[in-house]
Amino acid sequence: MSAETEACARCGRELEKHERKTVFWNTQLKKGYIRWFVVGSKYFGRRKEFPQYAGKKLCQACAHEVFLGAFEEHGENEKQVDDFAELKIFLDENGVVMSAFHCPKCDQMVDIPESGKILICKHCGNPIKAAEIQKEINKMIEKTN
Repeated sequence: MSAETEACARCGRELEKHERKTVFWNTQLKKGYIRWFVVGSKYFGRRKEFPQYAGKKLCQACAHEVFLGAFEEHGENEKQVDDFAELKIFLDENGVVMSAFHCPKCDQMVDIPESGKILICKHCGNPIKAAEIQKEINKMIEKTN
């Protein structure tokens, strides 16, 4: 196959000229990873390993699906919790046992309630949403993976 008619390693579609020349699809996959450069994306600058595509070329659509699919498989696109009852379910599903949390403002420990939408820190009065705690838990889970 000549350089003018290269195909995507995933779907087999002929690569367009910009897909054959773009660093995102070629240079990085030679090393077996994709790094996301879409400005405004919550994954901007993130990197995921794909050894199965090392040295191969992907079309833009396949690279997009592969990259975002890797985050969905690890629960990174999960729905954000709205209240503490949902947070408890989220913690149980992820095998996390947690009864207290550090207040992001004063760094004192506050007990996590069984229900409700907002927790008020008893030390400084800072309101804490369940989604903020979920975000911190996701960071800890990501570090262990």
